[in-house]
Amino acid sequence: MKEKKNPLPLRSTLWPFVVVATLLMAIPASYEPRHFAKLLLATACVQSAGYAVIMALLTRKSIGLQRTVLLLLALLFGIETFTFLRFGSRFNPAILGLVLQTTSREAKEFLTTYILHFPTLLYVLTAILAAVGLTFLIKPATADRGRTLLAALLMAIPACLLPLFTGCLGLPMGQNSLNELFNDLRFIQEKHGETELMATMIDHINVTETPDSTEAPVIVLVIGESFDRLHSSLYGYPLKTSPRMEKEQEKGRLTLFTHATTPTPATYEAMRYIFTLQGEEVTGDSTEYILMPAVFRKAGYHVAYLDNQYTRSSGGSFDYSCSYFLSPTAINDQCFDFRNEKTFAFDGDLVEHYADRLFLQSKSLNIIHLMGQHFDASLRYPDSFSHFTADSIRRNELTRQQRQQVAAYDNATLYNDFVLSAIIEKMKGINAVMVFISDHGEQIYAGPNLYFGRSFGGPSDEETVERVFRIPMFVWTSETFEEKHPDCLQVLREKADAPFSNADTPWLLFSLAGISLSVN
Repeated sequence: MKEKKNPLPLRSTLWPFVVVATLLMAIPASYEPRHFAKLLLATACVQSAGYAVIMALLTRKSIGLQRTVLLLLALLFGIETFTFLRFGSRFNPAILGLVLQTTSREAKEFLTTYILHFPTLLYVLTAILAAVGLTFLIKPATADRGRTLLAALLMAIPACLLPLFTGCLGLPMGQNSLNELFNDLRFIQEKHGETELMATMIDHINVTETPDSTEAPVIVLVIGESFDRLHSSLYGYPLKTSPRMEKEQEKGRLTLFTHATTPTPATYEAMRYIFTLQGEEVTGDSTEYILMPAVFRKAGYHVAYLDNQYTRSSGGSFDYSCSYFLSPTAINDQCFDFRNEKTFAFDGDLVEHYADRLFLQSKSLNIIHLMGQHFDASLRYPDSFSHFTADSIRRNELTRQQRQQVAAYDNATLYNDFVLSAIIEKMKGINAVMVFISDHGEQIYAGPNLYFGRSFGGPSDEETVERVFRIPMFVWTSETFEEKHPDCLQVLREKADAPFSNADTPWLLFSLAGISLSVN
């Protein structure tokens, strides 16, 4: 009796191909963003395994084709690993966009700076040898056609259903290298026209009024992250999570806004509102493509941008629009005089490292985007700020683990308060003003539903509105600013209890800077 064939027996030489291909495709998913690395790797492995089985079955009769596929996957893995090691990010639309805009001179400079030196050459050689060695694990294999199709179907189903499953749970999913490359190309195709229009619109900005250098202030815009205002003692939280800002308020230096909101719970959308003039209402005109920093540059201001989440070379699958629309050379060069090249585990380290690069002379704008209280909050502060513990959270309806998560969030809020005070220290004694506003809030086991995160509810849910869509905002002013601009300070205090959206941020900054503009 003839023995039945098993399309994928454990002793089959297809299995080395499947395992190696899965790892080559999946590992880069853990590179970024770092706060979801384990989950991204796990989901990408399932996705990649389905892809790898299908590849193995489709190429099972050609050893040459299997080796070619593996070499191509190894090459893509090597590119993603190189960009991660050198730039802190996997290959993404921001990097691809920069590559597409690179001139021959810039390409030559890139090769001499990053490729043609011993450590990189050693890495490239090792990667090539490893990839070639992997191909010798592959030997010819055959399988019955009917059972092959069944096996392919059974392995492909998890890969297809996984995005739906993680999406329903509100969880991110890691994209393997093939999906990431496809997303990069699709994003570039879709967004190329938009970024070209943004670059063109810069030429249509007319600054009709700007102060001279003796009167113009130093302006600092700090964009917080995932900040539930009701966890700040500025807004009545019982634990002292904002003691330094409270002291500034007691001195009369800090004006607290009580009705600030965001139109969106997503960072990338909030950043578009903050950085452009689009406003909350869809008007269909070109103002949504006018960039706020470009207006400041046209008005003669120096502009610095520090971002502790994404640099110009990074962007990541979960924040393409946040980084990408500011990254193309034609936009970047007309918006910023300086941008940071690296990020840090803690926001305070970013501020300290780049303290000398902040523009503190008159007629300057500094924009600082923090990691703030972004999930996982326990990773957002050094051990010295572990002030609150589970025992500090007097809420019997929560488990001890949940109370510890709340305590970690409060510690991150306390550390955020410290970072803001460090920024303020650099502005004391000069004509300066700091605006703090968060991109959105967060739900930290608040309300009857005990939601955690911001993937629940919506604009119609009272708890979500209170915790996610209502955000903290305040304006700090130096003594010198108050002496030079008493009318401006009076208007700020009059507007403190009025509705304010983070989409109004550009216009607030123009008012503080003394800038008027028109668009032709």
